[in-house]
Amino acid sequence: MATDLENIQSRRSAILTELAALSSSVAGGKPNSQAGGIDHVGYKDSLYRELDRLNELISPLTGPMEIITEGRT
Repeated sequence: MATDLENIQSRRSAILTELAALSSSVAGGKPNSQAGGIDHVGYKDSLYRELDRLNELISPLTGPMEIITEGRT
């Protein structure tokens, strides 16, 4: 049986695959049009929103992380 983390990571991989497959000839890759009646932009946006949410869920399950930012003035 897969763990919750594995299930979430699997869904994230499926979304990334879907986003990578978008082109101008499939749903989500086309611009919106009144005639078509399909919200292509909304579909793609929903994939990105779900991806963000999945990443938020994965973050605490994968342990602590240290981020170091360096800059110059």
